Amino acid sequence: MRELVFQVEFKSDIVLPASSNTEGKIDQLDFIAGSNFLGMVAKEYPTFQKRSTNFDIFHSRKVRFGDGHILKDGKMTYKIPYSYFHKKLETTPVFNHHFLDDKDFENLGQLKQLREGYITKDKEQIFVDYVYSQKSAYDKTNRRSLDSNMYGYKAIKKGSVWQFTVKVDEAISSEDEKLIIDTLKSSSRLGKSKSAEYGEVAIEFIRSEVSTSLNDEAKALLPNSELVLYCNSRLALVDECGNPTYDLKYLCDRVEVVYEKTQIRTSTFTPYNGARATKDYERVCINKGSVIVLKNATESQLDTIKKGVGAYLGEGFGEIIINPSFLMKKEFSLQKECKAEKKKNKREKLDINTKDNTVLFLQNRHNQNIDMLNIANQVADFIKINPQKEKLNSQWGAIRALTNQAKTEKELYDLMFDKKPEDKPKGFLRSKKAKDKWGEELIKNIEATKKMCEEKELDFIKFIKLLSIQMPKQKEPKAGGKNEK
Repeated sequence: MRELVFQVEFKSDIVLPASSNTEGKIDQLDFIAGSNFLGMVAKEYPTFQKRSTNFDIFHSRKVRFGDGHILKDGKMTYKIPYSYFHKKLETTPVFNHHFLDDKDFENLGQLKQLREGYITKDKEQIFVDYVYSQKSAYDKTNRRSLDSNMYGYKAIKKGSVWQFTVKVDEAISSEDEKLIIDTLKSSSRLGKSKSAEYGEVAIEFIRSEVSTSLNDEAKALLPNSELVLYCNSRLALVDECGNPTYDLKYLCDRVEVVYEKTQIRTSTFTPYNGARATKDYERVCINKGSVIVLKNATESQLDTIKKGVGAYLGEGFGEIIINPSFLMKKEFSLQKECKAEKKKNKREKLDINTKDNTVLFLQNRHNQNIDMLNIANQVADFIKINPQKEKLNSQWGAIRALTNQAKTEKELYDLMFDKKPEDKPKGFLRSKKAKDKWGEELIKNIEATKKMCEEKELDFIKFIKLLSIQMPKQKEPKAGGKNEK
């Protein structure tokens, strides 16, 4: 099969619910289900139908739309394996459960399973960032919020980059392949609430390549001829009658599962079919990240597993990696994601080129709020560095009066710090009386804020005014304690 590699950039927050329910607590997916990409291509169903290739594209296993995983510095990530355990209250080292024996469990005590996040092949850990928004339905009649109709969305933050692949069989023509690529590239909406503030994405086609096996060391065996299977997607197994099941013996014929070394998690969901405007049958799934240990597996069984197991392969289900490198060590440490590297969702000023008075008014108010927020942050930093050692309330009141008197920043600076000849009045903080009360260090630091405001493009008058309001509110440090005599 050929692999078409795509990348998805989130241009807005994206809502990816784990179920089609609209009431109650709804969990969110931390990956993009392949059915989303199948649905995008399904917009061209009539075109494929005219070519008589619609069955091959959508209803066979010849085209498989894989799940989208978040990228870490351009590297592909994998759902953290459920075989990863660590000691309680300790994050390192991490142990692979299938390597531990009875003696290890006795020495290590009770272990805790890792369940959240993703890792790269180099065991770098990364987490998906979410943002929660509380909403209310709108009452059109009374033009206000509708009573008892609050709801919320937990969305993946914008700015992240994801990658997915579409596996195409050699029987699919180049014309159909090109239409799949063009349709995905032109798609710009993803997830729930796409008609509101969510769902904007940009999909880019990266490359086409011959499908390569993800199985790193399929020949490498654990003790007793055991193999480790990693579920790189959800599995939807069915029994001999076609009924959904969690029983791992239906991975392939006559497979031997080592259940005591296997770690799986399961879920159920009912998909919603937009074309038919109804829900499909409920699906029972073995979750992505589950780890299954087999013994005495034959070459034919491995070949069957490599091709994908279970149902719904066209939607990205059934992908398994055999003996991945990140499951082949007993004890190791994860490289934690540095929080300092995370970009803060910083509000920025707007510069919209428009003549609309309403837009200009809102833009101006937004920019003023940003300026005041920056000034408030700088005032807080100044107070933290320069705690008030003694009460100067009346003196700060005089400074505030100067801010009301001054019309320009230079005039305020002169009123506070101007050095005039001895026969003329100096700036408020240049007098000998002020030096005795304020101290030279504090005066010097206040004067330095003029340069700081210039560098950060802040209003010096507003800064000093807010500082004169907030500084007297600081509590003096209490002298002594209970035991002080």
